[in-house]
Amino acid sequence: MEPIEHEDEIKKTIDKHGGLINKQMASNINNEREIKTYQKMNVVSLLKASALDGDIVSIEDKIYRIFNKITINNGNIQRIRRIVVLGDEGKTITTVLWDKNCNFIDSMLIQRGDRVSISSLKVKKSNDEIELTNTAGTYIVKTSPSYNFRSNFSEFIGNEKNIDILGRILSISPIRYFKDLDGKQSGVSECSITDGTTEAHVTMWRSSSTYSSDMHPGMYVKIEFASVKILEEKIEITASDTSRILIGQGLGALVGKTAKS
Repeated sequence: MEPIEHEDEIKKTIDKHGGLINKQMASNINNEREIKTYQKMNVVSLLKASALDGDIVSIEDKIYRIFNKITINNGNIQRIRRIVVLGDEGKTITTVLWDKNCNFIDSMLIQRGDRVSISSLKVKKSNDEIELTNTAGTYIVKTSPSYNFRSNFSEFIGNEKNIDILGRILSISPIRYFKDLDGKQSGVSECSITDGTTEAHVTMWRSSSTYSSDMHPGMYVKIEFASVKILEEKIEITASDTSRILIGQGLGALVGKTAKS
């Protein structure tokens, strides 16, 4: 069990004991409290609940956004980390997934707008802010799909941001590395995609660029939170660290699907 060292919780415990215990004693009491388990909550109800650091929650709600997975090196240990945001605009909770759970999100083709049920997430609370992270018992199920994306490139009007695009890959360029303004190594790669009629050029920066090694002509790719410009009648799509790249054989079955009303 992780120690609870938040000043507000320690102060509450001291007050409950009439000020007769010190901070260390209050911290020890907090660490020995019984962990609560909350079942089948949505984001709004969890935000209103009195869940504390270390509690376990099962949540069912909509995917607000998914970020690209990133690799973190800690000494000789390499881990994969991904941030998934649940809820709706203005009422969201960040969920941090590690290792196999990161890949499961992709293999199940879980996308922005889908409703999911996620069991056994641990609450991390700091200064009344809630974050969730997976545990050994975390399991993710898609309960309802969303089809809110563009697969017809003729719908692009240019200067659009934060849209989702589905297309079939025509060609891919190898990743190129460069030093960013902070002196860190970053990457950029490019590909061309089509809706079957119209071709678009895609530039992928930083975490999005790493997915080019998994791309092959003929495969389908979905780009979430992309930007689109039309320059000299050519469609230019940009994916960055704030975007999400999804590659999968099952994506082709989504072509022609429309968002539910």
